[in-house]
Amino acid sequence: MENLLQKIVETGSSIAILDISGVPAVDSLVAQHLIKTINATRLMGAECIISGIRPEIAQTVVHLGIDLSNIVTKASLASALRYAFAMTRLEVKKIVK
Repeated sequence: MENLLQKIVETGSSIAILDISGVPAVDSLVAQHLIKTINATRLMGAECIISGIRPEIAQTVVHLGIDLSNIVTKASLASALRYAFAMTRLEVKKIVK
């Protein structure tokens, strides 16, 4: 969390993407840490997107009763990047020579 918050300050980022695709399992402790990280990110003036939500993680989060309804979640990093680009009105174009 500390590294993320420091990078937000250093870069002036308005969006942070937390990719959890490499996280093998989410329990209540991990979920609570994610929520605290997101809240801290918002206090720094940045919006947070969680990517890498696999079906088993989604089921676990729902089973644990953890409310992520006010947090943007995406299944893949690519989807999170598309969403972030749309939010910031950025566009990636291929340059053809």
